Amino acid sequence: MIKITEVKEGSIAAELEIKAGDMLESINGKPVKDRLDYRFYQTDEHLEMLVSRDGEQVLYDIEKDMDEDIGLELEEMQLMACGNNCVFCFVYQNPKGMRKPLYFKDEDYRYSFMYGHYVTMTTISQQDLERIVEQRLSPLYISVHSTEEQTRKFLLGIKKDDHLLEKMKYLTDNGIQLHTQIVLVPGVNDGAVFDQTVKDLSAFYPGVTSVAVVPIGLTKHRARLVPLRMHTPEELKEQIDFVNIRREAFKKELGVNFVYLSDEFFIKARVPLPGAEYYDAFYQIENGVGEFRDMIDNFNKYFNPNQTLEQRTRVTMVTGILAHGKLNEEIVNPLRRVGNLEIDLVPVVNKWYGPSIQVSGLLVARDIYETLSRKKLGDVVLLPPRVLNDDGYFLDDWTLEDLQQKLGVPCHVYDGNLAYLPEELATLSVAS
Repeated sequence: MIKITEVKEGSIAAELEIKAGDMLESINGKPVKDRLDYRFYQTDEHLEMLVSRDGEQVLYDIEKDMDEDIGLELEEMQLMACGNNCVFCFVYQNPKGMRKPLYFKDEDYRYSFMYGHYVTMTTISQQDLERIVEQRLSPLYISVHSTEEQTRKFLLGIKKDDHLLEKMKYLTDNGIQLHTQIVLVPGVNDGAVFDQTVKDLSAFYPGVTSVAVVPIGLTKHRARLVPLRMHTPEELKEQIDFVNIRREAFKKELGVNFVYLSDEFFIKARVPLPGAEYYDAFYQIENGVGEFRDMIDNFNKYFNPNQTLEQRTRVTMVTGILAHGKLNEEIVNPLRRVGNLEIDLVPVVNKWYGPSIQVSGLLVARDIYETLSRKKLGDVVLLPPRVLNDDGYFLDDWTLEDLQQKLGVPCHVYDGNLAYLPEELATLSVAS
């Protein structure tokens, strides 16, 4: 049973006088627990829909086209909680005093399907697996880290074998596509353990379509947590060479590279970024795997350097430490060729989480303000994508308006192709 929050005008539900606040109980005898159930079961052409209001039930008999929506909006799904104690879990590495949702650990295959969240599948039930197959919730994104039992137990903080490979076999045998990730921890799941993991996963290809490898990230807030360390630049370079050998073997065996290192490996190891062919179909770009290559290639494809702005415009562009060098070299320097455009690219050290956290998406407004407050900012401040949540808040609870007011300059999160920045500056430089 789930609450109906809105009925669309002119819809079947509106004609039946179903109202917001009514409870949707079932469709064709199938209980409706969330939006995914509703989306799946309402596709039939003949529906018997059970709705309750003030304790009274009404069974509606509906004939419709297969692709016709009934017209209901349902309440938000409640996230399923994670019971693991992963040794590198970022939730445990948050500072005190942040808003409550940032301390919630989610483990929800529904959000993996809808938004690309990574799940471990440690506690997923057979009933859940059957639902995934029935409703074709594909692709899913799985945090594997290791298929070697003892290493997986250690990394995930679990006591029993969770039979991951059996679950993956069931899903892939039934046509569900899986994208997987390994958070690589020096001396723990690299070397022989890594080889076993990618070999085990490759047995499910093409059901398991890709393996993303991401280096571990550690904040300064790790008191009383399991001692871990990050890779040195030399180790990252060694890992690139190590993985390249495996990729060549997979290319011959499977016809694809199968294993893909995140951008962080190449940037921190001071190794040139690979070309687009390295990433095949860019399966896990939202996980930072090929994001820089895609951004650079799209910029070069559409950028016109022979432009001149109508009036002189000065832009302050904010970035994290990781992106600074490549962004400056590949994109900002070409943008500086545009007439009447001046860009100051400002890297911000992450004091909130500690300087080892260098990605732009984890910058907080306080660190940005502290860095920019001592500078002449010009006409507009551009912030990197993903610094705000869906409700418009930075991780430290500032809003964009808070930052803008304190700096006294229009501030915008810019998530478009930077090739189009010159022609879009006229609108961006006006405070909202």
